[in-house]
Amino acid sequence: MATFEVLIDSSLPAPEAWRRLLDLRAHGAAIPLTTVSGDVLDAGRLIEGSRFVARTGVGPLAVDDAMVVESIVPPTVNSAGTVRIRKSGNVVRGRIELRVAPAATGCTVTWWQRIGVRGVPGLLDPVVSRVARAAYGKALRRLLARA
Repeated sequence: MATFEVLIDSSLPAPEAWRRLLDLRAHGAAIPLTTVSGDVLDAGRLIEGSRFVARTGVGPLAVDDAMVVESIVPPTVNSAGTVRIRKSGNVVRGRIELRVAPAATGCTVTWWQRIGVRGVPGLLDPVVSRVARAAYGKALRRLLARA
């Protein structure tokens, strides 16, 4: 499986960055050709066991990325928040770990991900890591910029 990490310094307070990053409804606007569905789609209501699916593609040429929240602790203005999400689908596998920590001028966002796609050989992991890091970095910055 490919792994990558995205680090972002934001001027937002940690709780606001957390809210924007985990507003799953907004992911469709930040990630091309993607819609997210699930029982809970906003940061304030996500709990351990929450399930959601990000569907990326067009019509029959789409991939469902099913996920489940394994643990979640929101940040405060004085303490870091973390969420661990497991990719539970048949095509996309892996795990996401998000940490949002208060900093002197806002917060620091750390997004770590391990990702594997059925049919993509491990030999391509370095390429997948580079492409995924760039794509996720762009999407995370878009989410942080949304009001």
